[in-house]
Amino acid sequence: MFNIERWQEIFEAISKNKLRTFLTGVSVASGIFILVILLGAGRGIQNGIQSQFAKDATNKIEIFPGVTQKEYKGLGIGRETKFKNRDYEIVTEKFEDFIDYRSKMYSVWSGNIVYGKETGTYRIEGVNPNYQFIENSTMKEGRFINLNDIEKYNKVAVIGNKVANDLFKGKNVALGANINISGTIYKVIGVFTDPGGEREESRVFIPVSTAQRTYSAGDNIRSMAFTMPQRKDFNQAVAESENFSKQLDKLLKERHDIAPDDESALY
Repeated sequence: MFNIERWQEIFEAISKNKLRTFLTGVSVASGIFILVILLGAGRGIQNGIQSQFAKDATNKIEIFPGVTQKEYKGLGIGRETKFKNRDYEIVTEKFEDFIDYRSKMYSVWSGNIVYGKETGTYRIEGVNPNYQFIENSTMKEGRFINLNDIEKYNKVAVIGNKVANDLFKGKNVALGANINISGTIYKVIGVFTDPGGEREESRVFIPVSTAQRTYSAGDNIRSMAFTMPQRKDFNQAVAESENFSKQLDKLLKERHDIAPDDESALY
């Protein structure tokens, strides 16, 4: 029921305390504004993450070795963590039922590539066949690296679309061409495109086994990349990825005698 006397009391209190009323109104309005901003920012962050996932395969997880910052089991700080082929094998064996695609990698950040009179510096990545799907790359022409290339240490290369345009000036002659990568001749077997754009298409993929041999890496690898099975639910996908990341971190720290709370030894 509408109570006229109660409303008269309210308006009388407001008129007597104009400053307090004004400040209260400002506070409420500010609170609502901040809430809207936070909700928008949260949605923006989620959309940004989803957008990033769209560039690579959903639930991509890549782990790199770092340098220890904490003493552990009598071992000092400043130890460089080094991944080996065996680390990759153990991880894939232990988590076989939880991993969709996997690849070990040996990368060279700046490899000089020459074709005829054209030259350029690009990132060279030694990878396994599955890496195409981890990166969500699409073959524009030719094929990606296969198991035979790995087993036979083939000197073959899959180049990004930007690399092809730089070296071959837009001519459709890249496939089958021989290019010189840091003094070694490789045959171009494919050209790929990537939703990440020119930055991602400025890379060259070669068999990881060939990269290890060419760059005298022995059984060292620079990183490992995995994907989890795809999920329709974004939150579920993130939760599963976080769980796998924690287990992966724990396993590798145990193998390399790294303190459980050392955040710099792996990243």
